[in-house]
Amino acid sequence: MSLVNNIIKMLIGIVILIVGLVWYLPGYGLGYYTELVSLLKATIGLFLLFVGLIVAWMGYDDYKMDKEMAQEDKKEEKKE
Repeated sequence: MSLVNNIIKMLIGIVILIVGLVWYLPGYGLGYYTELVSLLKATIGLFLLFVGLIVAWMGYDDYKMDKEMAQEDKKEEKKE
């Protein structure tokens, strides 16, 4: 039953996506193409900011984990 629910959710999402795309096309929808371009221009900077922040945070977290694992390896070597 959950497979059917997932397929229904995907189909609803695809329909909403298509309606959203048609909304901005000139001639078919309301023709808000210039507003869509303005919105994309405004949000690309914020998107890059957050993606950069997440990537840097993940790199720092990996660095900390590698450092901790190296310390644990040294402790294990001393015990043996």
